[in-house]
Amino acid sequence: MKDNAIGLVYIFTGNGKGKTSAALGVAMRAVGQGKRVAMIQWYKEKRWRIGEHNLPEMLASTKKHKKAQKSTRREIGSFEIYPMGLGFYKLPTDHASANEHRKAAGEALELTRELLSGKMIKMATRATKSFNHLSHPNHLFLLILDEAINAVNDKLIDLIDLIDLISKRGQTHIILTGRNAPKQLIDLAELVTEMKNIKHPFDSGRKAVMGLDY
Repeated sequence: MKDNAIGLVYIFTGNGKGKTSAALGVAMRAVGQGKRVAMIQWYKEKRWRIGEHNLPEMLASTKKHKKAQKSTRREIGSFEIYPMGLGFYKLPTDHASANEHRKAAGEALELTRELLSGKMIKMATRATKSFNHLSHPNHLFLLILDEAINAVNDKLIDLIDLIDLISKRGQTHIILTGRNAPKQLIDLAELVTEMKNIKHPFDSGRKAVMGLDY
């Protein structure tokens, strides 16, 4: 089998900060090489003021600017992001019922299925508006399933369903993030990195910082 016959699976797990940040770093590297990247978020909501939600619009603007320059050497890829969640689950700020969380998680799983199948999908209710005006190559090079592992651990989606989807990835590379990755996912992945929490500003009462944490 050729090396590029099937996509790689990366897992960023552990109790330390940096899992989503690491995934976004890989995403921007791929976009810089002209690739199409999509990210589905299981817990984050569209209404949250998260920096990465602005990336599709920023990249579209950059692409438009570069096309106006005849000296452009490399085509910029595209980045789609779909915040499908209803916020933190079973935490003090939780505003949705368990059934509502499960429904949202199921919709995120279905969106994963549609993206991997190559279907042209309509805008999901909670997806960012900036997807509509992006032009991109048809092949999805990288799909990031942000906090899908947490959704499995919280029993919002079934592990077997997630593994089944991953097995149908074809040439699309997959990144999974979330704490406590199950052994079944670790066994099927080609790369697993654990973020270990040694020290965190939250421990001393510091709040999240815009631009660093979100």
